Amino acid sequence: MVKSLLEASIGSSIYPCFLISFSSVLSVKGLKVPIPQHATALTCTLNNGIHFVTTPETWLSSDARINQEFELIEHNKLEFTLTLKIRRDPYIVAQFKALSPPPARAPPPPPPPLPKPKGGMFSFLSSSPKKTVVRSTPPLPPPAPPHKLPDNLARYLKQDGTLARALISFKDIAARCDVRLLEIKYPLIGQRSESSGGATTMELGEIVLQMFRLPSLPGVTSNQLPQSMDECLRSLRHVAWHKITYFEGTLTQNGGDCKTWRRRMFRVTGANLIAFNDVTKKAMATINLKKAIAVEDTQDAQLAALSPDGRCRDDYHSLIAVERSFRLVFSEQDILFFADSDDEKAKWLEVLCALVGHIPPNPLWRSSFRSANKR
Repeated sequence: MVKSLLEASIGSSIYPCFLISFSSVLSVKGLKVPIPQHATALTCTLNNGIHFVTTPETWLSSDARINQEFELIEHNKLEFTLTLKIRRDPYIVAQFKALSPPPARAPPPPPPPLPKPKGGMFSFLSSSPKKTVVRSTPPLPPPAPPHKLPDNLARYLKQDGTLARALISFKDIAARCDVRLLEIKYPLIGQRSESSGGATTMELGEIVLQMFRLPSLPGVTSNQLPQSMDECLRSLRHVAWHKITYFEGTLTQNGGDCKTWRRRMFRVTGANLIAFNDVTKKAMATINLKKAIAVEDTQDAQLAALSPDGRCRDDYHSLIAVERSFRLVFSEQDILFFADSDDEKAKWLEVLCALVGHIPPNPLWRSSFRSANKR
């Protein structure tokens, strides 16, 4: 993974707020250039005008995978370019040479000069009349046909191997990736050399990015922030996990906020067992399952209700014989429940046993961001 700190400036205006963004260059899509038969090395360079970082080489194809990550320290005018570049291997150099027109043909040599007549008395007394000697001029060679450029990869390259680039203005997408993953495509702009000697600017394909931005969060320190795009994605999966409703049904509760047995509708959403009014659907009480130590089937626990020294384990030993009952064990108290049927009890135990002790963390920065937005 390529991870670089690209800063437009370094100062107190950036670091105290811990405003941080990640960009992951996923791939190149639909590249419309001739792909050589040779394995062709491709790199991608991120450049913000002050710093630039180049990814390790990958192989060129119409849909080339890059999968490299960059860390961005944001400022008001953050812009950067992503430039694709081809390594100038010998066969690429040969392609460049094939683009050059062949050398012009040399003009034909001039005909040799006519011999000069002999002078003196012999020439004067000669009885034969003077004949005009006509020499034929060799025909001019036909003009060379215009040089036709081969449609090879070098025709789309600059002399340094640059193939195409994309310009990203971060302010245009910042709001779309606030504490969320944004996958976005940008056109790759390049050029093609023409026989006239000029070049045609054209779109050669697309580059696919993933963007994630964390705005400034009061009270959150730098070590509490994600340190990579992978950590951002893992945190987002945890956030999504905490929003899922895994099970709901009716239970009768004793303990917690219930001093006597009380029948309630319950819903397991993320790490919480929520009691809610079955008419208004409003939450009445929330039990944090992350604080639970264990889930016990009290029917199976009857034989183990006594501790090794023979004393009762807790104040609920007189209640553990209730049919279809189970309990949530916490460090300071237990909460007992019983279900309406054996099947419902089995489902509740299956869900709660799967959750207790296996709850992923809910990122602190996510809750801080939610609280900041409510203000």
